[in-house]
Amino acid sequence: MRRNDSFNSVGSFGGGGYGPTIIIDRCLSSHMLAARREESTEQDSPTMISTNFSSNGSLQQYKSYVNDYIRTIRFQVVVWYVGAVDVMQGQVVAKFRVSMFWNDDGGGHEMRNRMTRSESSEWVMQGRQKAVEHKISDEVSERAVDVPPLSILNAVSFDIIGKPEVKLLREKTKLMRWTCLYKAVLFQDETNMRVEKFPHDEHDLCIKLGILAHRGQGSRWDRNKWRLALATEEDSQRSTRVPHGLLVDHVKIPNFNHDSQNALNFQFVPLGFGSSKEDDSDECLEVKVHIYRESNYFDWNIMPMLATLDVVATALLLLDATSFFQRALLFLNITFVEIGIRMQLDSKLPNVGYQIKMQTILNNSFFRLLGLELESSMVYYLTHIRGWSVEHADIIDMIAASISLVHAIFMLHVYYKDKRPPMKRTSAPKQVGKPITCSPQMYGTPTTATPLLLPLNRQGTSQNGTLDQP
Repeated sequence: MRRNDSFNSVGSFGGGGYGPTIIIDRCLSSHMLAARREESTEQDSPTMISTNFSSNGSLQQYKSYVNDYIRTIRFQVVVWYVGAVDVMQGQVVAKFRVSMFWNDDGGGHEMRNRMTRSESSEWVMQGRQKAVEHKISDEVSERAVDVPPLSILNAVSFDIIGKPEVKLLREKTKLMRWTCLYKAVLFQDETNMRVEKFPHDEHDLCIKLGILAHRGQGSRWDRNKWRLALATEEDSQRSTRVPHGLLVDHVKIPNFNHDSQNALNFQFVPLGFGSSKEDDSDECLEVKVHIYRESNYFDWNIMPMLATLDVVATALLLLDATSFFQRALLFLNITFVEIGIRMQLDSKLPNVGYQIKMQTILNNSFFRLLGLELESSMVYYLTHIRGWSVEHADIIDMIAASISLVHAIFMLHVYYKDKRPPMKRTSAPKQVGKPITCSPQMYGTPTTATPLLLPLNRQGTSQNGTLDQP
């Protein structure tokens, strides 16, 4: 399992030295020209080859790094809507926009003719794997470019809202962007949808994205040449405050809460789906949002009522052991009250094939009342049939009352130990004037300048920019 590692090898160039990060700027062509001159000079001077081996090694690593970066498919995911979570079927409805960025290498073009970009040209999707550029002028001309065929790996069904859009962002680096808005029914992992801790259950809602078609060796999107990564600030062009995606602020998941500051978690995991034992190096992107259930209805309505009934039932043991009829009648009345509460709550509990925590609490409260009822009948039998004194019966009542209270306190602990404190929904403050510490190696590409650094918050994401509309 890995996170975005497009930049992980930056610090390893040149054996831990300054490496090529010093020479990264907007003019990539000038660096490559200088590299060719350096190579030709080294070929003429064998001595220089031996003395500058480390420098030439760093140069070769830099070239390899540039080539590897250009051959990445980078993802951005923006989640706009999350519907009710169905724990029975393990499904959830979500609306999200997926954007893919890649630097086109010209492979697989149907037409390779050069043309000048103008405002009157546009890219139009043709199927799932190809986009065609139309140029409107005196004569209509077009050319085609291959598009990575995106797959939603855990989709039961999905609809495309509008139509996919393809745009050439930078002519010089052939930076392409494909974006599409989906509304999908997503199935979730069964183990992740279990609700044993209801109403304090937590889940990770997941969107799995990957490229399945043409990933074999020598294919158009060969997995060994085109790796998956996350979008950078240069790709997103500050359209979102987090380059690789976010959960928009207005998203409210019915009956659940989420951390608005760290809503989405991006991870690359082994594909598994459709992979073979011979080659399982391919990966897919998992976008997860961690949610936990709103339990205030049970925490501040049901549990205090049950606790009060337990205390009242235990207090009935203060009656004399000879008052069995009064005791039994009051115990039965309290028991019927709890049965009514149970019948009302059953309609709100998830209908699953295993016992959940709330059912355990209700069952133990009911069994505790029946136990006190049996204790009262036993004490009555000992005093009236066996001839025990009332003092001995009172000692048994005190022991039974102590056990009942300890058991009630223990069940309250079992219930509330999994309760999470409420999350504070605060928006990130805008920074004015004073600059913030920046992380240069997380922004920019080898084909763009790195001196332009963006202020980062504690999570390493930019706090600038506005939110793009769907």
